[in-house]
Amino acid sequence: MISKKQGARAVRRACGIALAVAAISAHAETDAAAPAEQQRSQATEAVAEAPIVPAAPMEPAAPAAPVAAAAPAAPQTRVRFARGNYKPGIEQLRVVRRENTMNNIAGQVALNIALSVIAGGVSVGAQGFSKDDLGGTTLEALKDDPLGANPAIGELSDALSKVATDIYRKRAEAAYATALTDGSTPEEIEEARKVQAVADTPLLPGSWHLVYENLTGSDELFRLKFGAALGRAGFMRPPAECFYQSEPVAWNEWQADNWQRLREERAKAVVRCTETLSATPEKFW
Repeated sequence: MISKKQGARAVRRACGIALAVAAISAHAETDAAAPAEQQRSQATEAVAEAPIVPAAPMEPAAPAAPVAAAAPAAPQTRVRFARGNYKPGIEQLRVVRRENTMNNIAGQVALNIALSVIAGGVSVGAQGFSKDDLGGTTLEALKDDPLGANPAIGELSDALSKVATDIYRKRAEAAYATALTDGSTPEEIEEARKVQAVADTPLLPGSWHLVYENLTGSDELFRLKFGAALGRAGFMRPPAECFYQSEPVAWNEWQADNWQRLREERAKAVVRCTETLSATPEKFW
């Protein structure tokens, strides 16, 4: 059996060994941490010894350029489109075909027979008509296409409005100059210098048709016809009128390339009528 003295000695020996191992471990950790601590110390000293470079002064931001106020638009004078005595439908391109004339002739013959019966057998002369007066039918293919719209509503009205603007500006300048010297009130002077917004003279439509060329035969030739008038008829004053018609063209050529021929002839018609109506004397505008 192990005596008590031997047991105590064994315990003390074990404790001594444990303390020795702990001391060795602590010494090893201290040695390992020393290089890292030394590196941190050296980095801190390097930062402290680095020369201080002053920051470059910030340039003040350039002031934003002021936005110029948009100049007010110069007063314009519009030439208004008026349908006049034409029935609704003149605003769109219409096609007059042979059958339109045939139907009109049949209706006229029936009317003449009825009038002859009423008049007791007396012949009643029929009124003549022109194929250009026939209403025709609208083109479904151009129903919603601006190409089919009457040029008097769009391009021609716009072109003539530029002419009207120049004329009415001159009138306003002359009226203003007169008002400054004839004793007009300030309100009257201010009113005199205003440019009229709508011209007195309206633009009336004429034909805007594709009309068949020959009543007999089987050809499919059609002419584009367009006309317009500036001003209403008055005493000793007929309105200024313009008229344009193309050469006869086959129907399939009118339709080709998305109605390219129609576009070209339409442009020619607008140019012709603009030149003609722009020459109207200023006193008639």
